[in-house]
Amino acid sequence: MIGRHPDSALLVEYASGSLELAPSIAITTHIQFCDQCRRTVESLQAVGGEMLEEAASVPVSDDLLDNVFAHIDSDSSQEQSLSRVQHEVGKVHSENEVLGELASTVPAYIRKFLPAEPLKWRFLSPSLKTATISVGEDVNELSFLKIKAGGKAPVHTHKGTEITVVLKGCFSDEEDLYQPGDFIVRQAGETHQPIAAQNEECICLSVLSAPIQLTGIKSMLNPFLSFAPS
Repeated sequence: MIGRHPDSALLVEYASGSLELAPSIAITTHIQFCDQCRRTVESLQAVGGEMLEEAASVPVSDDLLDNVFAHIDSDSSQEQSLSRVQHEVGKVHSENEVLGELASTVPAYIRKFLPAEPLKWRFLSPSLKTATISVGEDVNELSFLKIKAGGKAPVHTHKGTEITVVLKGCFSDEEDLYQPGDFIVRQAGETHQPIAAQNEECICLSVLSAPIQLTGIKSMLNPFLSFAPS
């Protein structure tokens, strides 16, 4: 059962199309699992459409119109960027059936972002590895995380916001147990240690707005300091 969801403010940003690309991908992934949030987004979009239809017309200046059209162009560019990435990745996949080890374990939506060649996994500890996903992001880092069954990620502190969506398996930390579909948000300054369940590896989608920092003695060999939006 899904116990963690995006908050209402994040869903409003998502429904209005004003959210950045990588967080939008994370929310779209979450609503593949969560009927509750999908219905909320649909309702928000419907309300937004009704408000636009019922809004009384008022005179506006040429400058305001220019600003509105510039904003529309910006939103359109973001949507086109996401569509273009999905199209190009999908085209590559149609030419190469080998999608890698995650193809059968993640939601169909996320498969669109898997490269045709094997993912380049980077080992961060004996139990944890990560693979960055390139989607044309220049602010947030989007990646897969994999914790081996029973494995512990290093204790770490967040230097910015981290969004995690559980795709397969489950993990726990000092606060809770997280299962497929859970949408977890960590803020700057929060510290925790994810631990995968004993019976199955855990695979997550991660969105980072800044690097995360190891704590304790391992901080001297901190591989988390690298940060690569792409």
